[in-house]
Amino acid sequence: MFNSISNKKVYEEVIEQIQKNIIDGDLKKGDRLPSERELSELMNISRTSIREALRVLESMGVVESIHGEGNFICSNTEKSLLQPLSMMFKLNNGEYKDIFELRKVLEVENARLAAIRATDMDCRELLSIVKEMEEESKGANRNEILVELDKRFHNKVASMSKNCLIESLFNTASMLFERFIEDARSEIIQNDKADKFLLGQHHEICNKIIKKDEKEALKAMEAHMKYIEENFDK
Repeated sequence: MFNSISNKKVYEEVIEQIQKNIIDGDLKKGDRLPSERELSELMNISRTSIREALRVLESMGVVESIHGEGNFICSNTEKSLLQPLSMMFKLNNGEYKDIFELRKVLEVENARLAAIRATDMDCRELLSIVKEMEEESKGANRNEILVELDKRFHNKVASMSKNCLIESLFNTASMLFERFIEDARSEIIQNDKADKFLLGQHHEICNKIIKKDEKEALKAMEAHMKYIEENFDK
């Protein structure tokens, strides 16, 4: 699983070996790594090099250190994607339209795949979220709760795609544009008519997914994205 290391930038070779073990499937999410002492002996290198490699992997979001327990392969895979995506966005002077376009691409495909792959349990859970939206929309202090339900709805659709790469990218992107989602939702639902229209759109997306109609689910999500784009001016 781990090999002896001879020369050059030793800590980089440690990183490469751990990454290779992840790609090969020998290390999985949540797996505990051998201790620093054990890794040092297995690779025939100093504990300083092991420690340096683990620090880099932790900053990358690949490894998480739990005090008193050891080092583990990170369970939150989105964490490892968030930093490079955020830096790319900032370094390229990204705008909210870039974030929205990314969301739109992912959302529409998520809806189509969800219609193909959703289980009965998935459909019941999605419908339950929509019913909560309907109930909460009648309340006086609805904004904060509806924002949270909106996130749950779209996260659920992403999980229903049954594609771990799409779901991870969507969840990572969601962290990046979370404030945008809240702003968009809060701004639109100040208008009662708009709020009811949004609720109707969520109903429509949900119904098409439950009916396993991928083309109509895609169209329903496209219409939802178009409405948000037209009614929110950042």
